[in-house]
Amino acid sequence: MARLGELLLAEKLVQPDQLEEALETQVVHGGRLGTNLVELGFLKEPDLARMLGKQHGLPFASGEMVPDPAALALVKVQFYDDEDVLPMRLDATRLTVAVLGPAQLKATDALGFKAGKRVVTVVIPEFRMNQLLRAHCKAFRPMRPIDVNALRPSKKKDEAVLAPGETGELINEDDFAKIYAKAVDGALQDEEEIIEGAVIEEEATVTSPLPAPLPSAPYPPGVTIEKQAPPLTFAEAQKQLSTSTNREDIARTVLQFARSKFRRSLLLNVQGDLVTGWKGLGKGVTVRAVRRIGVTLREANTFKLVRDLKSHFIGPMKHTPGMDVFYELLGAGYPQTAVILPLLVRGKLVHLLYVDHGPNQLTPPDVGELLILSQSVTRSYEALIRQRKGEPAPRSS
Repeated sequence: MARLGELLLAEKLVQPDQLEEALETQVVHGGRLGTNLVELGFLKEPDLARMLGKQHGLPFASGEMVPDPAALALVKVQFYDDEDVLPMRLDATRLTVAVLGPAQLKATDALGFKAGKRVVTVVIPEFRMNQLLRAHCKAFRPMRPIDVNALRPSKKKDEAVLAPGETGELINEDDFAKIYAKAVDGALQDEEEIIEGAVIEEEATVTSPLPAPLPSAPYPPGVTIEKQAPPLTFAEAQKQLSTSTNREDIARTVLQFARSKFRRSLLLNVQGDLVTGWKGLGKGVTVRAVRRIGVTLREANTFKLVRDLKSHFIGPMKHTPGMDVFYELLGAGYPQTAVILPLLVRGKLVHLLYVDHGPNQLTPPDVGELLILSQSVTRSYEALIRQRKGEPAPRSS
């Protein structure tokens, strides 16, 4: 099977340098290649869907879609979230199911057996599937710029392929606030376990009692975690970063080291004028809250200051509506002071590392090792990008 990038180049839908940039952003921000190409403004969704169909030999679809309630009712919606499939239409003889590719055939066969119908699979772009699962299955998928009608700034913005009416600007503040408030409302209504002292992981395998890395931050009785995440020393963190094989490894290492110095730490994605939650660790941090974080950088907040200056920040956080919701998601108020470090890859800001000592607390301004570690993060991402693009490692002098 031909790779998507090769097909796009063959049909001259993207340029080689655009594909290279999309591969870089995919390493840093995750998601599929097509999602990153659309977010960068290099590819239109209908063209992406058509090429996915050609790649997988399947019918394809794009744009706004609404699944048939009768089709959705076949099984519990958790199945669709787990399998990345969504039944769209149910008629007398056929069940039409949206998929990301042939890998979901086992799940679609199960749905066809349940319905007693012949299954027709239709491939759709990843970001469209995520939006549908969010809207109709209460799925928890990280928010990306494309979900709020935003494009990421590209290295070559003038080459971006924008459809009529599209813009690289984020939606206005009122519309953003509505989307944000809706996400927050769901997060605050959920009854969920507080996960403290552990790197947040999506899948549970083994549970065990929580250790207490900071005696001054007691845990609720009976709390368990999915996976132990002991704090790392600086030397241990440096060693682990040097052998990281993916962005999840990098996040886990950074947060485990931050846990050795601070009570609460978050890794946030920076994509254009949008800051979104990625991973978190510490007192009061929960999976769902972190993934619902979405702060616009069009308002004058402290995140925007760090983004604009590309320099670390130590001090009190500016009170704004967006930051009010940020701390509401974390289940507590503002700290007296916080520390924020920008993480750069090839000169581009990709993450913010946020740490504090909890609500109403002063945060130790101990950033020396964090600053050094941020350089190691940059090198780790550089190595992953070279590997993803098939580039040789640089020779040591």
